[in-house]
Amino acid sequence: MKFSFKKIKFISSLLIVVFFFYLTVQYFDGESIIDGIAAMIQSPVILAVIVIVYFLSFCLKALAWKVYLNGRPRLSTCLLGVLYSLLVNHILPIKAGDLVRIKILSTRDEISGEESFNSVIILRLLDMVCLVGITLVGLLVLEVDFNIPTFLIMIGSIFLLIVLIGIMKFFPGFLIRQMALLKQGFSGRNGLVVFSATFVSWILEAAVLMGAVIVFNQNLSIFEAVFANSVTISGQIFQITPGGIANYESFLVFALRLFGITIQEGYTIAIVTHTVKFFFSYAAGIMAIIIYPIPFNTMLSWIRVRGVRGS
Repeated sequence: MKFSFKKIKFISSLLIVVFFFYLTVQYFDGESIIDGIAAMIQSPVILAVIVIVYFLSFCLKALAWKVYLNGRPRLSTCLLGVLYSLLVNHILPIKAGDLVRIKILSTRDEISGEESFNSVIILRLLDMVCLVGITLVGLLVLEVDFNIPTFLIMIGSIFLLIVLIGIMKFFPGFLIRQMALLKQGFSGRNGLVVFSATFVSWILEAAVLMGAVIVFNQNLSIFEAVFANSVTISGQIFQITPGGIANYESFLVFALRLFGITIQEGYTIAIVTHTVKFFFSYAAGIMAIIIYPIPFNTMLSWIRVRGVRGS
């Protein structure tokens, strides 16, 4: 049987879901979760700071997108695309939000489809570079007692090499055009702004976790929260559920355990923080729909561009 990367990824995703079910059976405490959510609601200052800082993280992502395209699209268009993408990713079991994000940019501000596609792909890669970078720095600076297996590093390196060789051999024209757009997007001060805005956005996103940790009276520094958040978001590449349910909780429990937080407390914190993120995604998505309504059938046709039908 021939195993493709897609099949391996799907099997890994299923194993993570199974692990989440195990955590749920062993550590689910409805009363603690309800108390945690109530504590967040009863801490209006902390909740307000969380929402504002979390929203600012998406504003920075929109700014990075605008600057990458040399300021041609409106910032409002970029932000609408980011928020629509967030909403779709929290409704569907697949990461189809980027398809909607691409189409919003190309239709609302008349950026070419290829440029829109390139910009989203490159910025997604930059997201992963930032997240992996924060994780690696955290492993060194925080002296976390965890080593990445050598064979995983080798497999990842070989896979990236094969992909690069394949693109160079079968799609040389496409690669040349993408490299030209990449060079244009990161030229001069633009590159510094794009990288800085993206990097800082991921630091700000840890505000949700930091707020929950404060409410739960747990001992976790800001840098540890940023590290744990980066590990958790990196794990979302295995998403096969709306909003990455199961992935988010499993990776966050693992990350928090590295800093001495018990699995029970880590599980509860993960559920509460993910609940906050879901509510934010829907609220921000509704706001985006009110400002720039897109017919459901139109959005569905955009998602089906690559044959994605929720499977």
